[in-house]
Amino acid sequence: MNNLSVLGYFEVVFSLYCFCIYFRLGKHPVQVWQSVVMCAFISFIVVFGAYIAAPSNGVFVWAFVLPTLYYLLLGKNYGFIFSIVLLSLQSIVLINKSSLAPFTSLNLCLNILFAYIVIWAISHTFESSRSQFSKRLKKLAMLDPLTGAGNRLAMNHYFSVELRERAQLYLFLVDLDYFKQINDKYGHDVGDKVLIEVATLLKVTFAKGYVFRVGGEEFALISSFNSEHAALAVAEKVRAALENKYINVDNYKINLTASIGVANYKPQQSLNELLKAADKQLYKAKDLGRNSVYYPAVKSDKTALI
Repeated sequence: MNNLSVLGYFEVVFSLYCFCIYFRLGKHPVQVWQSVVMCAFISFIVVFGAYIAAPSNGVFVWAFVLPTLYYLLLGKNYGFIFSIVLLSLQSIVLINKSSLAPFTSLNLCLNILFAYIVIWAISHTFESSRSQFSKRLKKLAMLDPLTGAGNRLAMNHYFSVELRERAQLYLFLVDLDYFKQINDKYGHDVGDKVLIEVATLLKVTFAKGYVFRVGGEEFALISSFNSEHAALAVAEKVRAALENKYINVDNYKINLTASIGVANYKPQQSLNELLKAADKQLYKAKDLGRNSVYYPAVKSDKTALI
């Protein structure tokens, strides 16, 4: 069996691997390790081909395609590493060839090297721009355009993807009391500015947690606490901060209060179920006069009203 036959077997195995990845795409997203294996495998084939074949066969030309593949599949960081490793290996292989014919001209060799570097640089620049644009787009998609707080999509993403430990998770559902009266009295422009100020206040007061706007004048605050007492203390801190805040908007000095329903995460509970639990406590806080924090006591059938 000659070396070219060995190369052919490697190419067949690589083709089968690509087919397997293709058919898995319908059910499962591609994992990072699968992309790494794909790039490493094709890099090995190209370098091995350049090693066993004469330069006149042009196998090394395939190396020009690989930087683009690296950046598309692996991103900027891994793409850079793979590209520089490939360039180093190809250079070592070609330099150690007994004959570089017909590429004996120094100018031709430099042009080939320059072509690879240009393709590499273009791939790197494109992926950097694409990555930055993707991050900006994702950020815009997950932010409430008025207040800059997270929106429902961001809350779903945080709860489903980012959140790992939920045992001591609490959700505060904050509803601004009689906010409609502010819109009716001062206008919606003023109301919008008030919402912006409220969102800023919540981010500062609830600095260790996450703030999401889930309705017109309704915000969800999510964080973990060591105890029920610690969670209720922070909820009360948020309520008091809003009550004591005077918001200056268009020469108006506006003061408002909020009702807060508190819910603790239960095992296997979905985000919608947790929201419904907090919403239930929120309406109880409203029924009992608003401007309060309401939470069902865990150790008895009684409820805690702060």
